[in-house]
Amino acid sequence: MLYNETLAESSSNPLLPPIISKIAQCESSGKQFNPDGSVLRGKVNPHDVGVLQINETYHLKRSKELGFDIYTLEGNLGYGLTLLKENGTQPWKASEHCWSK
Repeated sequence: MLYNETLAESSSNPLLPPIISKIAQCESSGKQFNPDGSVLRGKVNPHDVGVLQINETYHLKRSKELGFDIYTLEGNLGYGLTLLKENGTQPWKASEHCWSK
């Protein structure tokens, strides 16, 4: 995977639910990585990582237990889909003003 690959360019998960794509655009502009190849971190909370801004403090241990590496695009999306299935859009409530339009 290229460091500059975005959610829109990823062919690994072409059938994402539309809400996940909207959330990703609001949370990270659809980007997993910074131009230098480092994983994108939140501006407000640096513990939020990647395309879906998965919080390390709350989710890193469980994501690993489930086999997801949130530092990769595939793992971030995979764990995000798990969160969506279990909790709906609640984990991204803070950005709802953006993605609910």
